[in-house]
Amino acid sequence: MNFESETNNKAEFNMAVSYLNRLNILLTACDSASINLDIYSWFHSLLAINRELSTWMDDEEIAAFNKTVNEINPMINQLYKRGAKEIDHKLYMKLHNMEIDLRKIADKSGLMMKMADDAMDALK
Repeated sequence: MNFESETNNKAEFNMAVSYLNRLNILLTACDSASINLDIYSWFHSLLAINRELSTWMDDEEIAAFNKTVNEINPMINQLYKRGAKEIDHKLYMKLHNMEIDLRKIADKSGLMMKMADDAMDALK
């Protein structure tokens, strides 16, 4: 199957709006989980955001996120095994920093705000 045809560049519809809607839903879920200190949901919403943004990430960023996930996952499993009511500060900060890094990738890729050379054009 040849996907290099001219018609691919001229598609009238694409998944941009759907993609941004999914990303918005995930970011909202992430905010809600973090505000409610629902560590399990926060972590898994970050994983979903990571999957959505993975196409915008380079190999180094993907490796860094995989390392972070591998560090956080056992901490969350341990939290639930103990039935802990309090959240370890180290775990909270790892999730917080992971979210900030994902938001930076979304911003860098132009998904957070419309890109414009002139700030006056950004809101048009």
